Amino acid sequence: MTRAILIAVVVLIALDIYALADVFMTARERFRSLNRVAWAAIVLLFTPIGAILWLTMGKAHRNRSGEIFRAPDDDPNFRVPETESPDERIARLEEELRKLDEEGDNPPGLTRD
Repeated sequence: MTRAILIAVVVLIALDIYALADVFMTARERFRSLNRVAWAAIVLLFTPIGAILWLTMGKAHRNRSGEIFRAPDDDPNFRVPETESPDERIARLEEELRKLDEEGDNPPGLTRD
């Protein structure tokens, strides 16, 4: 029993050291919400929960091209594309349906009444 407790303590200390080193080595741009000092305090004060929080929620993850992933509300360069009005959309969809009806192409297995 003592051996299991000792192994658990060593694992928790290693996790905290890893998370703390990661906090200090992560670039400022990748921090999601809090600053470096706050995250370091959380990791140290709330063992092992603080380390797990840092590793799962503390920093923005990179996509495959190496860019930091940002949600549209976090991205200052995000622009909402201009969209058509609801009336224009309805008219466009009705026109598409009319064209489909005129073509008479039905997917296999579907019949018209």
